[in-house]
Amino acid sequence: MNLLNLYFTPFATALVLVAIYFSEPDKVTKYWSFGILAVSLGVNHWFSKNTYRFFGWATQLKIVQIWLTFLWSAALAYLLMPYWAPMWLLLIMPPVTAALYQDKWKTLGTGVVCGATLLVLYYLRQRSVGLYLGDQRWAMAFSHAAFIPVLGLFVHSLAETALRMRDIGTRT
Repeated sequence: MNLLNLYFTPFATALVLVAIYFSEPDKVTKYWSFGILAVSLGVNHWFSKNTYRFFGWATQLKIVQIWLTFLWSAALAYLLMPYWAPMWLLLIMPPVTAALYQDKWKTLGTGVVCGATLLVLYYLRQRSVGLYLGDQRWAMAFSHAAFIPVLGLFVHSLAETALRMRDIGTRT
């Protein structure tokens, strides 16, 4: 969890803050975004400090953290996507987290859920704004959605390779 907190938490925080600062969303969107970001940072900090304190529950707490990350990533993406297009990148965090703590199929499942959620968010925002996206933009949306599970599986493979290399090194 420390690697994820070291790299992805600052990335997500910067992404949200840059989106709010440069795109100047309406006040309601801004306050909801700040609130969700603050809660996510607080809960993430709590998880990073306490997951191993509750050793018997560590696996379940990691799963809860994956899906909480999904919920606030989806909420922030929904709120800020009309103002800042790269917000879809928040949805890569749950499958990358799953890649480090779950098996290949659960990682794939998490990635597919996040990719499908991204398409739903694009659809909902298209309807709420009244803007028809067109074939080219939907093709880009499907590319974004496909990238999410692929990245999760890639990180999972990297983690497994690192473990195999470690195990080979300890045999000698």
